[in-house]
Amino acid sequence: MRTGGEKAFSRIMLGPITILYVLFLLAPISFFLLMSLFKYDAFNMYAPVVTGENFARLLFDGYYQTIILRTLKIAFLTAFFSLVLGYPLAYFLARTKSAWRGVLMFLVIAPLMTGVIVRTYGWIVLLGREGAVNKVLMTLGFLSEPATILGTELAVLLALVHILMPYMVFPLFSSLASQDPDVERAASTLGAGRVRTFIEVTLPMSRSGIIMGAALVFTLTAGSVVTPALLGGKDVQMIGQQIYELVTSTLNWPLASATAFVLVFCQFSIIFLYFRGGRSRAQ
Repeated sequence: MRTGGEKAFSRIMLGPITILYVLFLLAPISFFLLMSLFKYDAFNMYAPVVTGENFARLLFDGYYQTIILRTLKIAFLTAFFSLVLGYPLAYFLARTKSAWRGVLMFLVIAPLMTGVIVRTYGWIVLLGREGAVNKVLMTLGFLSEPATILGTELAVLLALVHILMPYMVFPLFSSLASQDPDVERAASTLGAGRVRTFIEVTLPMSRSGIIMGAALVFTLTAGSVVTPALLGGKDVQMIGQQIYELVTSTLNWPLASATAFVLVFCQFSIIFLYFRGGRSRAQ
């Protein structure tokens, strides 16, 4: 049982991070939540008149409905394909005894050392009409003329999966590496094959890594701006781009704040479900 001094010391240690979160997380969220309830004014950006028209516009205007649904779809698909591609890699890294494991882990995080704009422009070079992807497909006979890949959801999805893959791999690696290898050996001793052991033992035990990685990739995708703007353009508008344009171009801060609140609400809901699931498993 902790003494009063230990409790006081714990509160002091939590003080700086608490202040940081209040100033740079709770205060901005509270600000744009308040702003989202104000009426748009073309001359003053907003008028302090409480209204619900900003949220009504997001919910019932077909244009904004399309943007929200597209954002959720791309975020879900990015998380799904990151999981499908990242799980085998994380499994290999967690199980291998090779002396090269450190090098392989470095290669996983290496893309994070390059700016997102540089990586996105790399995809522009690859996916352009004269890019490497079109040339390979034409050489193999799959295409008779260059296909238009840029400006599509596919281009955005490919780039986001590549950029955000490390955020999926490392939670999975942590979950897989912490598993007791004796559990898998026990399943094998009881007659379970490798496939059955993986499905009934390894995969359920890595559930926390799957959920955490999916939550990270989903939230980062939903709020991305640069990659969708450069690879998708006007044809693949996402929530992050819409907020940026509302703030910088149309100066409609109330609608931008309402859009940002919807985005944050979706992101926090995913994180809340993750921690709620963790508590349920612990009980």
